[in-house]
Amino acid sequence: MRLVKYLGLVGILASLGLFAGACSSEDSGPVELQMIDAFPTVLDISQGTLFFIDEVARISGGDVTVNRVGGSEVTHSLEQFAPTRDGVYDMIATVGAYHTDHTKLGLGENVAANYTRIADNYGVRVQCGLYDALEAVYKPLGMQFVGSLAGGWGARLWTVDPIRTLDDMNGKHLRAATIYQPFLHAYGASTTPLQFSEIYPALEKGVIKGLYWGGAGALSGKWDEVIKYQYPDSLAGGGGVAILVNQAKWDSMSESQQKAVRDAVKSAAVFQTENMNAVEAKEVATLAERGIETINWDASMKKTWSDDHYNKIIADYIVAPNPTLGEPLAKAIRCVNDIVLPDRN
Repeated sequence: MRLVKYLGLVGILASLGLFAGACSSEDSGPVELQMIDAFPTVLDISQGTLFFIDEVARISGGDVTVNRVGGSEVTHSLEQFAPTRDGVYDMIATVGAYHTDHTKLGLGENVAANYTRIADNYGVRVQCGLYDALEAVYKPLGMQFVGSLAGGWGARLWTVDPIRTLDDMNGKHLRAATIYQPFLHAYGASTTPLQFSEIYPALEKGVIKGLYWGGAGALSGKWDEVIKYQYPDSLAGGGGVAILVNQAKWDSMSESQQKAVRDAVKSAAVFQTENMNAVEAKEVATLAERGIETINWDASMKKTWSDDHYNKIIADYIVAPNPTLGEPLAKAIRCVNDIVLPDRN
């Protein structure tokens, strides 16, 4: 059924002429890029994507524009990669955890840590070669990795039942993206990937007993109505919304147009860091005010959680699937983390 819907969407968009730009290798003047977004605009993280769209038009002087055609209501967040690769859409705002069926190495952006203050998340990734390594991962898949709107503190845990020791994780069924399976499963938890709109009803019905989510979202999702505990010491990872462009479409753009898109990503990353830093702090405080109990872990448990998060994900999802591409990516991730983690600890 999904294949029928997908082919139908291809036909509709083709009839509207949305493939025309991707089929030309010549510079035919101004470019309009059709973007599919993995996240609904109700989420604070989407403000960075909307800012990026405006920045593309501003920086390019209107030579490049981005049209957000919709989000998960148009194409499920976990199914947006293939239609973008195939030219149904020109570009995608997403995270690597949402297309692990195509490559697990895209998770690398979100294994690299972010600052928990206003600092240059974008620059440290460029400095460490993270974006170059990710570009090498995506190009053979028919996608251009442009960069990420890196911002926010990282992933953290929310639960219905208290987690005071790692043994308490045993038997818990959580919402978690594929990226987090290696270390959560090692603690005896089971996981299922759900998009944002599916989380509240799953918690409400008791299908899941908590979630490990890669950023702010508890207030937007009204999770405080269905969860009871939050854990500041569970913070790990980082990254942000990745901007990927269909490779044929990217190659058809002029150098100045490509540069405008890259510069817009850099500018939007600054916005994202500043915006999400405020959002994260407000969310933690507001949840506490609304009666969500904060459980602080001791230093040993916090370190074990953090080390397992990074080391198991890098080993299982970055290096093991493809050592040739994975080793340089792992090196870049560790470079970022060596600089950022001591700052935020």
